[in-house]
Parts: sequence; C-alpha cells; structure tokens
Amino acid sequence: MAATYNPAMPAKLDKVRFLVQDIVVATAMLQDEEINFMLSEYPNYKMAAANCADILSSKFAGMAEEKKIGNLTLVYRDKSKKYADLANRLRMQASKVVLPYAGGISQNDKEAIEDDTDRVQPSFRRGQDKIALPATDITDDDAV
Repeated sequence: MAATYNPAMPAKLDKVRFLVQDIVVATAMLQDEEINFMLSEYPNYKMAAANCADILSSKFAGMAEEKKIGNLTLVYRDKSKKYADLANRLRMQASKVVLPYAGGISQNDKEAIEDDTDRVQPSFRRGQDKIALPATDITDDDAV
C-alpha cells in the first residue's frame, strides 16, 4: 500500500488528500487504495473526502483518550471531533444545490432558446388557442 500526493492536484485523489490534510506522504493516515475506494463509492471528491474524514474520526475515537510520553500529552478525543466536524463541513459543501436557470428573460436569450433544435418542445405556448380561419373570397363589396 502506498500514499502519494501532488500539490498541483491533477487527480481527485490529491484533492481528497488535501481536503482532509493528509498531505505528508511519510506519515499518511490514509493509503491511496483507501481513498480510491471512497472515490469509487462517491464520485464527488468532496463527498469522498467527507467519508475519509469520518474514517479518520473513527480511528482517533477508538484510541485511548490521552497518551502521555514524558512531558508530552496527546489528546485523541480532540482529533476525532475535529475530523467529525470536517466531515460535516465537507458534506455541506458537496451538497450545495446549483441555482436554477430562468431562460427567456432577455429577447436574445428567448430567441436562442427557440432556435435550439435539440430542446424539448413545450406542452403549451402563447397563442395556441387561436383558431386560424380559412381565407374567404368575400370582399367588402359583397357584405350585406
């Protein structure tokens, strides 16, 4: 298993690693294969990153609350909470809804939409209820 990171972020894997800040390859907490699995499950890289953050949160929650090494104390509970918060923020970002488009606001926009041969034809349109009367040969002179 390996861990790689390219700061130019050409691949989704690099973006996920950046979002969860697992960018030091020598001490990577997630392997490339694990991130690629998340990307296969969640093609949206922000959603994949959110699930990776959940994994890291679970990892640190399962560790002892504190670990003392001499005068140094590591508190894993805080790391777990920070990754859980990160997962929630990333899910919010991934689920942002794109604003709807209202076409036909300008005359040029309306004409461009009407000229589009690939668009779905509307079920109804202005003037559809007008009846075209057949032309007659009656002139004003013939009228009684």
